[in-house]
Amino acid sequence: MAGFADEPRLVRARNDIAVWEVGEGDPVLVLHGFPDTPVGLTPLVERLTAAGFRCLLPALPGYLPSGPVDDYHSARVADDMVAVLDAYGLERVPVVGHDWGGCVALDLGADHADRISRVVSLAIPHPAGFAARRRDLQEQKTAAYAWILAYSGGAAQLAADPVWLDQIHEEWSPGLRRAEWPAVKQVLAAPGVGEAVHGWYRDDFEAATSTGDVLVPTLMLHGADDGCIRPACFRGFEDRFPAGLELEEIAGVGHWLHCEAPDHVATRIIAFLRDD
Repeated sequence: MAGFADEPRLVRARNDIAVWEVGEGDPVLVLHGFPDTPVGLTPLVERLTAAGFRCLLPALPGYLPSGPVDDYHSARVADDMVAVLDAYGLERVPVVGHDWGGCVALDLGADHADRISRVVSLAIPHPAGFAARRRDLQEQKTAAYAWILAYSGGAAQLAADPVWLDQIHEEWSPGLRRAEWPAVKQVLAAPGVGEAVHGWYRDDFEAATSTGDVLVPTLMLHGADDGCIRPACFRGFEDRFPAGLELEEIAGVGHWLHCEAPDHVATRIIAFLRDD
């Protein structure tokens, strides 16, 4: 967990955004999802820094020590990430995002292509891919957790419940054991974080707009055994990537593919980021 023992820098956007800076070299913005935190990206960050990248790792709004906001729609969070780039004096960088971080990364590539050079999305399709969840019963069953987190009266408590989080972890990536998981759950159990998670899901479902065309080259990787977002959602949106889309389904891994196949995933990302 190199680099995470240090205190993060607090960057002002709509509220404070805590950012860890790990490594030296070419900068890359690296964004976590749920249930996760920046420390959960350690296997990927270690490989990126070893390859000569400087990783900027924000805690997304509402995930301590970042402050809460009144709108968690991913496009608004993308605006917060632009404020992070401004604070570091970075004109244009690539972004790697997992889960919710992938949603934010895609919005950055759609709405802020002047600031983002490339997008890597891990375990997240373009929103157009979620059309499968409206017509396929198995996909509807898989997506039930999101409706619970968005609209259940006990959503905030559930999102912080370590027993439920362990069940989600096992369902989405069967058999995965990772050293960072206890630290992740500790953050999710902190006061206010469960309410923020509820806000992320509620605001996503109630958003009036969705991600547009992603205007920069994009690499999208997902696991064939992902119990959260199944392969059926990664089809039929190629025309939303006019600058090019590389799409790969990785056999034998689930939702945390960067932890389950860390060498393969990091190698693909590094090659993509260096492909001029």
